[in-house]
Amino acid sequence: MKYTLLALGAACAFTGCAGVKIAHTDIASGATQPQAIYVRSYIAEDAPFKGRHGGGGGNRAIRRSLAPAEYSKALKQELEKMAPAMVLAEDETPEVGWLVESEIEYVHAGSPTLRSLPVAGTPAGVGRSHVKIHVRVTDVNGRVVTNDKDLSKGGSGRVIYEFDLKGGSRGSGHLGSVYAPGLGYATPFDYKNAAERVYYALSLDPHGYGKRSSPTIRY
Repeated sequence: MKYTLLALGAACAFTGCAGVKIAHTDIASGATQPQAIYVRSYIAEDAPFKGRHGGGGGNRAIRRSLAPAEYSKALKQELEKMAPAMVLAEDETPEVGWLVESEIEYVHAGSPTLRSLPVAGTPAGVGRSHVKIHVRVTDVNGRVVTNDKDLSKGGSGRVIYEFDLKGGSRGSGHLGSVYAPGLGYATPFDYKNAAERVYYALSLDPHGYGKRSSPTIRY
């Protein structure tokens, strides 16, 4: 298993495995163990929404309008590993736990046609997808949070984490992986990868690296 992971890491170094990373952090408080988690997502009014989203040229506007709901669903599935989680409706405000707000700032689905081109003679990562999302986590702590969609203004709770996510299919190309679609629709993969990255960022040892198979201390 160790050598498999090393080989995968080496392959990623050369090809650029798909995924989403934290590009910048504004606030990191060290807060843990939320009572509950509430999810609310938006798409910025001026957020570019590009690339091939399938279903014809008119479908892009539909996919754009559904982007916050689609990303919120993926985020709820990841964060409920930490605590009971739910996606808030427009008229709902939490009174306990954490409010996780996300603003989708950029979405590019890339091009399956370009990703299908042979690697030889074409730039690595041609046709790649890309996503950029700003995340803010507020500890509601029994106080009412405003429904203001401007994430820079915040609510009346204490902001405990705030960071930017960036990533996409990178150089995964036409073969794809569990993190990239190959010649399929890339954006749902990017949303899932972003949601998973938020869970990793807010969790304590999410991979279980600290677990032991034996109680014996070895020197």
